[in-house]
Amino acid sequence: MNTLLVLLVVVAIAPVILIFFLKKEVHGKAASYFSGLMVACFVYSISNVVELSMTTVFSKLLMLKTMYIGAVSFAPLVLLFTLIYTEREKWITSRRLMLLFIVPIVNLILVWTNDYHPYFYSSFDLVERGDFIMMVTGKGFGYWLHQSYTLLLLFVSLYLLLLRIREVPPADYKQVFMVILGLCFPFLVYILYLTIKGPILIDFITFSFLGTGVFFYLGLTRYNLFKIAPIAYRTLFDNMQEGVLVSDTSGGLITLNLAAANMLELKTINQKLALKVIEKGWPEVNELLTCAEEYRMIEFSCKKNEILNWYLVSKSSIKGQNRQVVGSIILVRDITQEKLFQFEIQRSREEAEEANRAKSEFLANMSHEIRTPLNGVIGFTELLSNTQLNGQQIKYANTALNSANALLDLINDILDLAKIESGKSETNIHQLHLHDFLETILDVLSFQAHKKGLELILDLDPRIGNLIEADELKLKQVLINLLNNALKFTNKGQVILKLTLLDSLIEGDKEKVRVRFSVIDSGIGIPKDKQQLIFDAFSQADSSTTKKFGGTGLGLTISNKLLKLLDSSIQLNSELGKGSEFYFDLDLVAIEPNVSEKDLSELGEALIIDANEISGKVTKSYCERVGVKATHTSVITDGFFTLETNPNINLVIFNNSILGSNSVWTMQKMMKLVKERVPKVNFIAAVESIEQERVVKNYNSIGCEAILYKPATPTKLKKIFESLLKSNKAEPVLTPRDNGKVLDSNTEEPFRLLIAEDNSVNRMLVKIYMQKLDPSAIIMEADDGEEALSIIKENSNLDLIITDINMPKLDGYELLKAVRATSSTRHIPIVGFTANAFKDEISETKNSEFDGFLTKPVVQEKFQKTVRKWLKK
Repeated sequence: MNTLLVLLVVVAIAPVILIFFLKKEVHGKAASYFSGLMVACFVYSISNVVELSMTTVFSKLLMLKTMYIGAVSFAPLVLLFTLIYTEREKWITSRRLMLLFIVPIVNLILVWTNDYHPYFYSSFDLVERGDFIMMVTGKGFGYWLHQSYTLLLLFVSLYLLLLRIREVPPADYKQVFMVILGLCFPFLVYILYLTIKGPILIDFITFSFLGTGVFFYLGLTRYNLFKIAPIAYRTLFDNMQEGVLVSDTSGGLITLNLAAANMLELKTINQKLALKVIEKGWPEVNELLTCAEEYRMIEFSCKKNEILNWYLVSKSSIKGQNRQVVGSIILVRDITQEKLFQFEIQRSREEAEEANRAKSEFLANMSHEIRTPLNGVIGFTELLSNTQLNGQQIKYANTALNSANALLDLINDILDLAKIESGKSETNIHQLHLHDFLETILDVLSFQAHKKGLELILDLDPRIGNLIEADELKLKQVLINLLNNALKFTNKGQVILKLTLLDSLIEGDKEKVRVRFSVIDSGIGIPKDKQQLIFDAFSQADSSTTKKFGGTGLGLTISNKLLKLLDSSIQLNSELGKGSEFYFDLDLVAIEPNVSEKDLSELGEALIIDANEISGKVTKSYCERVGVKATHTSVITDGFFTLETNPNINLVIFNNSILGSNSVWTMQKMMKLVKERVPKVNFIAAVESIEQERVVKNYNSIGCEAILYKPATPTKLKKIFESLLKSNKAEPVLTPRDNGKVLDSNTEEPFRLLIAEDNSVNRMLVKIYMQKLDPSAIIMEADDGEEALSIIKENSNLDLIITDINMPKLDGYELLKAVRATSSTRHIPIVGFTANAFKDEISETKNSEFDGFLTKPVVQEKFQKTVRKWLKK
């Protein structure tokens, strides 16, 4: 018994001892509330010990009443402590303090007057428990009011502490958890008491109060959770590296910190002496002390011990509670090192710019030497293509010419920026066939657009003449850069190259025109705050796009510099999430103004079926330009209705992408609908450049008169229309870079070859070699490993696969492994195609499961020798 009482006495006294280790001047109001809290805990705990040792109802009841002095004060003091900790001190007002303690005071009155009413305790009985006599009480309304109020305040305190976790940086989480842990001890014990029936020998609340005291104390001292703000401000003030001067409204110096005293070469902080030094040797600071401006910043230099020092001085006003100016703070910062660093940077920049100019001049001078051999290749190849060659020879010559031009363009891209910066880039104005020029650009980019499922559209103002004078190379590079960017950042919809005539002036046989070149996309758009950034070198709208979309960020910079040479610049209209329009205006000379197009109205009326509204309207305008009246519809059912009800329809232009794989079937249904009509209705299929030959073959097999490879241009349509006028069935119109052809549908068991190669020229070369070896062979193409694997899965009857070793997405080895892993395709022979002729890689290829290999550059004899053994089989 005595041991237990001694333990309880120690537990009761311990919280009070913690008070004497606190310093109120350090911990402020937090220390006051903590002290009150510990006193309340002591009153409750020590009264509990005394009550436990008493044996009569009267004495026990007296101690019970005393216990409640501490009990009713505990929760309000915890809440006040929490408000200080969570920096909500402004919530503590006199009125709220009174409201906070109303319930505790009422409960305390009910306890001390319980002899006259049953509202707090309804009954008292003594029960023996071992060496102790326990008092069992009946609970009244006041008791439950007290317990509910206590739990409510503890809940509020816990909620504020949990909010505090979100308000402090992660490094301070440990401090908040320390206070939460101290709060949890009494919180849990209160809940435990409310669930237990019958008398309890040991009051665990006294032990929970000890836990609260210890953890709150650690929060106040060891973890430095609470410090009075003025002390923190004074410490910061004295330890700042910048000099700080505080003045009153009349310009008198109130105080200064150590750094300011050191700058003024004072041994101690002396306001009067500091003011004299400022008036004598620091006129700029003295001006700020006496001026009436609320804010001002100046930079000046002065000599100190024969050394020039630089200072940045700022003045800010101090306002009181009524928003009246009561003084000023002047901050003096020594920026000598920063200035010296700036001077060094400037000197280094000038040296770097000089070196860069020298490098740019060297690159610009070398450009001539680099282009010389390429010009020979291009020149003689062009001469060869103009000799008496058959169609196949012309195709080979054009492929060689395009490859040489591609290499020249690559060199131009590298050298252009250097040439521009060195001031050696000059304009080269010459006559240019605008339609062919634009068609060449779009054909180059159509594969990239169609592979992403985008419509690439040319919207050409008919008022602009075909023969113009312009700098072809610079204009081509700018347009390709803008179109490439649009395709890169557009995932659905369309990219439009639009030419609009803004103004014109006829002078003799020439016409001066102002033309707006616009590239409009339905892509991701550019935020307003990033629209200027993208015109800086090596910059994109967001750094993450460099990884997602690729690119160096030089395209727009080079384009703008090139356009500057042509007295123009790129402008931008963009809305985030809706798309962008990049445009520039050029002054050009039209050699053949107002040249009327050939009238092809005898073709009759055309029906254009295209789900893309813009594409359909543009195609309609091209038809009407040559006298062919046209109707556009974007819905298949409307197309059937128009075809059936309008007997004047003699021409149908059908966009293959409207229904995908069902488009051929749909066209066949339309043909059956009008097969008896006289004159005959001609059908044209508009297909994408990536369509496989089987699509073209399917259209040919149902009687489609012509193939239009998108994007539609005035020249392409005009050629098809003229062919239709000459013949009932026109041959497909193909651009020089298209490899599709109409296949003989009667060929039986043709040799099936898949070429997986990311370089289009190499694919074409292998394809030509194969066609020479077996003209009836069916050749499929893939430009990466994943696409090749998809084709293989759909065509398990392939006779041979030729795959590049190094391809994007899946390389040759990974493709080989995937094919061999599937039972339906593991029998297909696979030939590796490698550009590395070193023995190590050849040995690796031989040791793998490849059935053969070809090294680049592959010659026709080697190709035929390798492939012929599978062709015989």
